[in-house]
Amino acid sequence: MGCPKCNGLMMMERFSDFFLIFYAWKCINCGSILDRTICANRRKSLAIEPQAQPVATR
Repeated sequence: MGCPKCNGLMMMERFSDFFLIFYAWKCINCGSILDRTICANRRKSLAIEPQAQPVATR
């Protein structure tokens, strides 16, 4: 799997909190982390793109 930021190698890694253990993809090149929650939030934010605003030029 290629990293969406740098196209580096993504590896599955185990992360843990005090009460939660989960797995996510981590880029070994830039350190970017992707899991289900991050991907779902990105899909939601891309689906609700604001209207493009015209750029004022001189």
